[in-house]
Amino acid sequence: MRTLLTEIQHIDKHVQGTAAPDEALLFEAKLLLDAELPLKVQWHKQTIGLVQQYGRKNFVSIIGDVHNQLFTLPQHESFRQKILRLFS
Repeated sequence: MRTLLTEIQHIDKHVQGTAAPDEALLFEAKLLLDAELPLKVQWHKQTIGLVQQYGRKNFVSIIGDVHNQLFTLPQHESFRQKILRLFS
């Protein structure tokens, strides 16, 4: 388990570009020697992309909920009027 975690950390540093120069060089060598490692890197990139996409969708959903509350609930009427005055 610990070896897997270490490998994931090295892959993540490589993908994010945060590895120290000596670590980056060593990882590049491992990419040439380990036939499975490039595939693991590709899966890691896809996973990061999916997590970021989910985060954006979740954020947009939360912003939509806040917008609906601010512009529909009666207790936010004064705020709503201030905003509308800014854009009129």
